[in-house]
Amino acid sequence: MNLPVFALLLLAPPAVADRPAAYYHFSMGVQQRLAGRYDEAMEEYRKALRADPGDASLHLEVAQLLREAGRVEEALAEAREAVRLAPAQAEGQLVLAQILQARAEAENSEALAAEAARAYEEAVRLDPEDVAVLRTLAALYGGIGQPAASARTWEKYLDRVPEDLEARLQLGSAYLGAGDTEKAAAALSVAADQDPTSARTFQALGEIYARAQQNEQAVANFRKALELEPRNVRVRLLLGDVLFRARRYPEAKAEAQAVLAADPRNRLALELSGRTLRELRDFAGADAAADAMLAAEPGDLRAAFLKVTVAEARRDFAAAAALLERILDRDRRGEDRGEAGANDRTFLMHLGMVQQQLGRHAEAADAFGRALGVGGDPDAILLAQHVDALVLAKDLPGALAAVRQARGRFPEDAGLATAEANVLRTQGDLPQARRIVEELRRSRAGDLDVLAEVADFYRRAELLPEAQSTLEQARAIDPRSLRTLFQLGAVLERRKQHDAAEVVFREALVLQPDSAPVLNYLGYMNADRGVRVSEAVTLIEKAVALDPENGAYLDSLGWALYRLDRLEQAEGYLRRAAGKETRNAVVLDHLGDVLHRRGKLDEALSFWEQALGGEDEDEELDRANVERKIREAKARLGSTQNPQE
Repeated sequence: MNLPVFALLLLAPPAVADRPAAYYHFSMGVQQRLAGRYDEAMEEYRKALRADPGDASLHLEVAQLLREAGRVEEALAEAREAVRLAPAQAEGQLVLAQILQARAEAENSEALAAEAARAYEEAVRLDPEDVAVLRTLAALYGGIGQPAASARTWEKYLDRVPEDLEARLQLGSAYLGAGDTEKAAAALSVAADQDPTSARTFQALGEIYARAQQNEQAVANFRKALELEPRNVRVRLLLGDVLFRARRYPEAKAEAQAVLAADPRNRLALELSGRTLRELRDFAGADAAADAMLAAEPGDLRAAFLKVTVAEARRDFAAAAALLERILDRDRRGEDRGEAGANDRTFLMHLGMVQQQLGRHAEAADAFGRALGVGGDPDAILLAQHVDALVLAKDLPGALAAVRQARGRFPEDAGLATAEANVLRTQGDLPQARRIVEELRRSRAGDLDVLAEVADFYRRAELLPEAQSTLEQARAIDPRSLRTLFQLGAVLERRKQHDAAEVVFREALVLQPDSAPVLNYLGYMNADRGVRVSEAVTLIEKAVALDPENGAYLDSLGWALYRLDRLEQAEGYLRRAAGKETRNAVVLDHLGDVLHRRGKLDEALSFWEQALGGEDEDEELDRANVERKIREAKARLGSTQNPQE
């Protein structure tokens, strides 16, 4: 019967220690161990332990031999016994800690790792000058998810060994894990001063600044790392991601292409290339990058979703919906269940948004509802999207029930509060709706996001003076808020205060000259009222250049050109707009007007009739005028077809 050493000792402990015999057998064991004869060494150690079972150093020697032999459970028992016999011996705590750490790593056990840390702590307390133990403990804290303790221990170690560059890097990582990016950067800056040729240090600094969203510092450090290691693909991709986040798309594209030049199938570089090309409006190139990813791995969800976002960017919402349905119909075998749920929530949210763009509001509500059932607990934004879709689908009882349930979960969320107010307004209960938003405006008077939500409610309710006063309140808090200025300009335009609206829009353009929504709104407003129409065309052309597939911008440009009697160009842009905004009543009416002026009365009549049945959420369409145009067109066509009349 092969019993563990510790068990054998318990069977027959001697009454009195025979120290000379123990020393003799211990010495013989050491010689056998050095010769590589482990079985013989173990036998000698057993004899030594039988002679003196209370000698902690013997138990430690046996523990280490058992560990080397892979008999970890027995080694751990011996180490625990050594610590029990001599708890103030640093070496015993250290051996116990090492065995516990090895077992914790093998079994992925947090409990064992925590016990190992306690043993290391005791070893450090007993022998504060042992820097090797201090270093090991610092690393172990990092491994068991205690970054603050890790950082403190690295600091103590570096007080004794300040020249250890690797420890300095680990200190930066520990501070980063603890959420202190300032101290992390300071630690790594010291490391960079210690060794300005360390690419790894500058890479770590870049990653810290990237995590803190300090893009300029991240870019500078990644570029320094690349100067030192030009072939470091990981750094180049990290740099590309930061440049993408900073909207420096041509530079991000260049980094992706540099990686692809050496490795055309690099998946991360292909994805970065696809994202940058999408933002640069090279949709064919972006699709090609996604296709290359799919060719290498047909089930690549990131590549499939990249194609979705490309279709959304080109405003081909039907294609985006088809791609999303295909992704949602995939075989999920082999996917992590939690990750699959989170992915499906994202896909369903996008499906809901593209269905709304297509005017399929019931389908949108269904997609958002399905998203609520996957990927963990829903957030307030998703709940509000679901409510909005139910309202547009004219399921007001369902919308009211959904929003009240959502508000029970997120009682402080302003978006859900205004969503409930909008449901009540749509149902005709304007007094109760107003009570909700007025309380929100009073209680959250300093919150710009809340004031924006309140102002949007008032605008939808055609309570334009209240919308304006709310936005003036927001403007007083932050005069440089582009969102506030845009909303205020739009409300002033709706109130027919065009000159005041123009002042606000131009103020917004000083803050952000390339704001496509502001360029478009100001240009359309002036073109529609026949003021500075040539400048209006220039403004809208800038908006279209920034977002060439935007149907609203194409409509604005077509309408401005119509005002200048450039009818052929106007027709081209308005046909493109109508192809993208197939149910937009105002776009269809505009196209009808241009076709009428070009002598295409039959087609004009068709578009005017479609306009009456189209969507007009903001009630911009002059229905009486469209009906008049239809009557006159039918009369003229009837007169042409029946000349005797």
